[in-house]
Amino acid sequence: MERLLLLILLLIFSPLKGTAQCDTNKINTRNDKVLNLCYENPKAAIAECRKIAAQANTCKFYIGEIRAYIRIGIAYDVLSQTDLSIDNYKKALAISEEQNYLKGIASCQNNLGLIYWRKNDLKRAIQSFHKAKLYFEKMDDYVNVGATQNNLGLIYEELDLEKTALFWYRKSISSYKRGKDEVQILDAYSNMGTAFNTLEIRDSSLYYSELAIKGYRKTSNKYGLAIVLCNKAMILDDYKRYDEAIKIYRESVAFAKEIENDYLILSTLINWARVYKDLRNPQDEEAKLLEALPIAQKLKANEQLYKISKALGVIYLKRNESRKAWYFWEKYELYHLRYYKELNDRRIAKTNAIYNIKSEKQRSELYKKKKDAELLQQQLKRKAENTWWIVLVSLLALTVITLVFYFLRRSLKKELLAQQQVFHATNEERKRISYDLHDLVGSQLSFVVNNLELLAFGDKENKRINRTFMMSQEAMSSLRDTVWALHSESMSSKVLLDRMKNVAKKWLEDNSIEVKFNVQMEDCVLDPGVSLHVMRIFQEGISNIYKHAKTKKVEINLKEEGDYLVLSIEDFGVGFDPEVKPEFHYGLKSIEQRVEKIGAVYSMTKSQDHSGMVLLLRWKKNSTIA
Repeated sequence: MERLLLLILLLIFSPLKGTAQCDTNKINTRNDKVLNLCYENPKAAIAECRKIAAQANTCKFYIGEIRAYIRIGIAYDVLSQTDLSIDNYKKALAISEEQNYLKGIASCQNNLGLIYWRKNDLKRAIQSFHKAKLYFEKMDDYVNVGATQNNLGLIYEELDLEKTALFWYRKSISSYKRGKDEVQILDAYSNMGTAFNTLEIRDSSLYYSELAIKGYRKTSNKYGLAIVLCNKAMILDDYKRYDEAIKIYRESVAFAKEIENDYLILSTLINWARVYKDLRNPQDEEAKLLEALPIAQKLKANEQLYKISKALGVIYLKRNESRKAWYFWEKYELYHLRYYKELNDRRIAKTNAIYNIKSEKQRSELYKKKKDAELLQQQLKRKAENTWWIVLVSLLALTVITLVFYFLRRSLKKELLAQQQVFHATNEERKRISYDLHDLVGSQLSFVVNNLELLAFGDKENKRINRTFMMSQEAMSSLRDTVWALHSESMSSKVLLDRMKNVAKKWLEDNSIEVKFNVQMEDCVLDPGVSLHVMRIFQEGISNIYKHAKTKKVEINLKEEGDYLVLSIEDFGVGFDPEVKPEFHYGLKSIEQRVEKIGAVYSMTKSQDHSGMVLLLRWKKNSTIA
């Protein structure tokens, strides 16, 4: 019997469960479809959303009911019926808070922020936007984070802080892209176009407006198109492209009328009239102003009413229609007075909002400082509790470090003394070798050079003797350089430069080749061994230029670059391919070996300005060799 009863209950409630589930899916689908309708045909959207909300309430599907009320609020907002819009947002917010539905709370706060902004309650608007942003960030909902950031940009633009507004618009674009939302990003583009237009950065304004227009046309967003087309037309008017501006204003008004948004119709007509004023066409200007006048009266838009009255008064005054002119001048004074009062209220609201923003920042900073102070106090308390252990460990560590330092210092002192002895012995040996080379090899080689000179003088036609004489002179010069390097414990860059100049004079200047030295360095101490290798590389480069370059001019640069010295030798001759190395020519190979020994960087390249070659050598000032 019990089993039979259970089976009957299952048969009764199973269809209901399936129907409820089916209704839930249907409600979600209808809510998704109706969103675009809120902008295209808001009245039809409201009727559809009421049905969706009723069905969702019957099914106890609170998410569907919340979404339906939010869409009703959006549709009323498009219709400029802000009080009804607020009522529906608050209904959705109450249900969301009751059910702890975070996304619903965030969406309602964001939309309420927009309404409060329009009602000049800027403090509540900013609070709502930041609350919405906080909830969406908790959910990692990048699309809606972008929406709240976009709205924060709107509120800061209202506060005449366009640069701050652009910051939030850019943040919103980044969030939309992260959320891969190609629809709402269009609103951010449109708003950026407006902000850049206010800053009179026309090119950027036109660029972002075009991006928004292109996207809105794809999505059939008539509300967005009406706004951004009006903005684009204003830019074209500033560029004096009046025909294009009129065409776009006409399209903007058509979209605004189609969605029955009086605010958009009014602002577009007033801006359109300004084009005819610039064209000095009072008839068409008057027509647009008269068309805008009843809409402004209906909306009680005092700012627009005083502007319309003033413009019409000027037109009729120029026509000598004094009665009409007088009538509109009186209206101008009335509406201007009312607008001035509203403007003061707005200024007070802006001031309060800015003050609240600064106060919030100060409170946040004070809170942070308080928390930092509490944390510091806790840390000090912990340190005080462990003071004796810290002191004991510190004393022990200090004792160990002192002993280690003492024994290490004694060891280093012994090692330094040993190195000084080796260095002294090495220098003495170098000097001895230099004396032997100078006294023995030098005198012998000098004898050979003198005899070869006599033979060459006696037999001037003997090429072999002449060549041997020249080679012996080069050997004698190389020997002097070796003795010079071995005999010196240290060397200055000035001495190295003087020897380079002597070599250049001997090889080049004495053979009618112009030499130009460019020196950009201060005198410094160099290692003699490294200097000898640098001299050999320099001599090889100069010798190659003399023998092969066929040049009339050589430029030599020696400069200091931080811890490095850089030598460049540039000839203006016939040049050669540095990749091709002929057999039995060892000059470049010798240079490469010496470069490697002193840890330098070397290159031989063709000049970009002429056919000659450039030899470049770069080495450290304090480099040494074993």
